Amino acid sequence: YTDATNNPCFYNMDSTPICVMIPWDRNPKALAKWAEGRRSFPWIHAIMTQLTLDGRIDHLARHAVACFLTRGHLRITWKEGLKVFEELLLDADWRV
Repeated sequence: YTDATNNPCFYNMDSTPICVMIPWDRNPKALAKWAEGRRSFPWIHAIMTQLTLDGRIDHLARHAVACFLTRGHLRITWKEGLKVFEELLLDADWRV
């Protein structure tokens, strides 16, 4: 959180030496399924459905769906997940 708050380029991997370049997948269909809770993983589906309906999810649920998106299964950049979280989360904060 401290790095993200105090480093104006933290979100931009190209200009931040502390970030490792990751070869992300670009898969709009998989991203849409994740965001809409239409994955064949009941736990992820339930969390994304709750997020869509309520605008809030538990911190462990946030971690679960973020990991599923980025390094757990889909390998899609966190920036795409950020867009979904900013749209749906009532308390969205990109630094967290």
